[in-house]
Amino acid sequence: MTVDAQSLALPLSASVSPIRRQWIESPLFDLLFFTFSGVSTLPFVVLALAVDQRFGVLFFLLAFPHYLSTLTFYFWDENHDRHHARALAFFGGPVVIAAAVVALMLTGLPAIVMITLFLWNTFHVARQNCGILSIYRVRSGNYDLREKSAANAAIIATNFWFAFWNIETLEPLQGMGAQWMQRLRDIRLALGIIAVVTLLHLARVLWKRTAVGNAMKAPELLFLAMAVTFFHPYLWMPTSNSATAVMLMPHYLQYLGIVWLIHRRRSRSGIAEHPRALRWISASTPVLLASILAAGSAAIAASIILRHAGYATLFGSFIVLIALEHFYLDGLFWAFRDPAVRKSMGPYLTASAVRDAA
Repeated sequence: MTVDAQSLALPLSASVSPIRRQWIESPLFDLLFFTFSGVSTLPFVVLALAVDQRFGVLFFLLAFPHYLSTLTFYFWDENHDRHHARALAFFGGPVVIAAAVVALMLTGLPAIVMITLFLWNTFHVARQNCGILSIYRVRSGNYDLREKSAANAAIIATNFWFAFWNIETLEPLQGMGAQWMQRLRDIRLALGIIAVVTLLHLARVLWKRTAVGNAMKAPELLFLAMAVTFFHPYLWMPTSNSATAVMLMPHYLQYLGIVWLIHRRRSRSGIAEHPRALRWISASTPVLLASILAAGSAAIAASIILRHAGYATLFGSFIVLIALEHFYLDGLFWAFRDPAVRKSMGPYLTASAVRDAA
């Protein structure tokens, strides 16, 4: 998910208080789903660690609904023409990815797929935090593209540095020679230097912003601090795989929160037709939670059944495939440089209530 701050420069309703404008929805919603998503999912992470040390089945409870929610954007009526006009991107791309993954798995080169997944996953998660931060920046009335670039660079660079902190333990890299391990350590050192430089540059930009009387308010500042440190599990978890599992839980919650918020506001605005099923799910919190639980439970059941039937590798390959498809489709659905995307999503991200979108 990426959001261009300048593209979201839409007027907010004057009826919304200055304090409320700083939050995407409300203090409780934002802190629960976005800023403190790591705290919100911590009890679940602790339970998963206690039950399944391989970080398997329990994490699917949020992972699968998060993946499936991406597909809901195919059903927005006003986007059908755009999808068909770019049929090769929206329908051909996923087919090409599926074919490539299957071919690589059959030729015995899964390591390439797994390393690609690791790198793309790191960039994908970092960019989602950049996008949400852009929303906070817009809501504070700041459209400075230099600050946007500085913040995005600091978040992405720091996240990659942390992700490489225990890179030697990444499963596809096990058994590599000492020479390769040294190269990985050199890459980590370079990433650390880049991260420090970008953080210092961001601090300088924010200092200038404060000097002109436009200091960050709490919502934006808190989210920035969270975004920069989002990959902290890699600093203390014993393996890269386990750290990835722990890191992804708050990412899943963030994504489900922002997608749910957009669908709910859109279904209540009356501006555009919303498919009945999506309107029914997004308008009712109990129905939404039941849908998430059903999708996640089905994934958990499939994982357990296939594992005991001797098809754990097949199921793992399927997870890799849908993750790569999700990364790819997110880059299309959330491409805010596209005027059609700005028009269809922008109002629902900058509005504090349905009346603002309307």
